[in-house]
Amino acid sequence: MNIRKITVFGAGIWGSVIAQHLAKKGYAVSLWEYNETLLNALKTMGRHPNIPNFKIHDNIRLTGNVADAVENTDLIIFVISSKAIRLFCREQLKPLLNGRVVPVVSASKGIEDKSFKTICEIIEEELPQLKDSVLAFSGPSFALEVAQNVPTKIMLAGANEKLVQEVAQVMSGDPIIVVPAQDRRGVEYGGGIKNVLAIGCGVIDGIGDGANAKAALITQALQEMNDILVSQGGEAGTVYSLAGFGDAILTGMSAISRNRRLGEKLGAGMTLDQAKQAVGTIAEGVNSVQSVYDIARKNHLNTPIIDAIWQIVCQGKKPHVLLHAMGFVNRGNK
Repeated sequence: MNIRKITVFGAGIWGSVIAQHLAKKGYAVSLWEYNETLLNALKTMGRHPNIPNFKIHDNIRLTGNVADAVENTDLIIFVISSKAIRLFCREQLKPLLNGRVVPVVSASKGIEDKSFKTICEIIEEELPQLKDSVLAFSGPSFALEVAQNVPTKIMLAGANEKLVQEVAQVMSGDPIIVVPAQDRRGVEYGGGIKNVLAIGCGVIDGIGDGANAKAALITQALQEMNDILVSQGGEAGTVYSLAGFGDAILTGMSAISRNRRLGEKLGAGMTLDQAKQAVGTIAEGVNSVQSVYDIARKNHLNTPIIDAIWQIVCQGKKPHVLLHAMGFVNRGNK
């Protein structure tokens, strides 16, 4: 596979960091962004306004035109909101690709409401010619740390082992090591569920009950993650991989995690709308809470942690229901 031009959809922090990483490796990168304010700022400043000391590489061409972005592209990488991907594929990409097969990497995380489909499955459903050509990119990877050259390992998963190996070589390079895997479904579910668990970790922080409780929460929640992941066709061992345990630790314990920060605001007593406004940027876990909860109910799974996070996020329940789910039944009753 000869890859020369790469298209990255989404010039947020992670999308821009991925584009920069590939540009430094010598690839010609088209970085597309729908938000005109951000796009104009990137073009005018030559830097990313939300990434310190980030000068856009000369190999990156910025555009707001989808047709321009995908012209003659050899690889497409999605880094846009999971909620937007289905319509984007259907309305924007389908007529432009017109049946052409281009390998796709999804760096977006989420699970679709009601259908419970992963991002890769949504892309394949809307663009059926890409069957087995869509790969999941997931693991413990704060974009700002990658931008600062912090060593990072991320999983790349797909059924086509040869394609996974080839794309892994394209995306690997200091500071990123890409770990090939075949359990795409498990990797994607791990990436979606860990965002929900990170909200729960933030709730514990917001309540102010410390690291002991948060460690207990993660331990209990990983079993729930494993049960959900396996119920959806993932492999049991994936929960202990970079895309499961590794990512859960990172997003649940770190101060800069958007999902954890949103949970912290909820734990401190804010409403969901107030918490979202306070965090400012998209916390993908909010988009996945309902789906993860519904999957657990559909499969009759015992998931008290997931249930409590759902009650807090979707029903506006008091944050102490999460401690009650962990067995601390006397907390917050006064």
